Amino acid sequence: MFRGLLCLTLVILGACGSQTGSFAGVDCGTSTLADYDAKAVDCVWSAYSSGTSVRWNIKGQTIEGDPIPETLRFDSVLGVVITRDMTADKFSAPAARRMWTWRCGKMAKMPTATDKSRYSFELSNCTGDGPTATFP
Repeated sequence: MFRGLLCLTLVILGACGSQTGSFAGVDCGTSTLADYDAKAVDCVWSAYSSGTSVRWNIKGQTIEGDPIPETLRFDSVLGVVITRDMTADKFSAPAARRMWTWRCGKMAKMPTATDKSRYSFELSNCTGDGPTATFP
């Protein structure tokens, strides 16, 4: 019984994939939060606008240098899913040191205040860790 349950669990986990595993869609790469990556932003918007699955990873960090990786994924089944891994932030409140996740139904361009040619994404109709989110 136990061996059968273990095998079934491993099959299910293998079928689910992971954030770092294989991805069947457009991979817009990995960017650094401190640098605006126009190519990656345009890659995400182009794929999302055409209904194509897409993924974009961001390497962020706190002021103190703790890593805060973020991922935006879109597919037609789940919609837009944002994850923000705050587990390594030694200076945040203990309750905030966790994986944050938003599953959103809509994504729109949000121009930056200082340069209208640059934009990030504003997400709405979200569930999970809030009704809205921004990325990056």
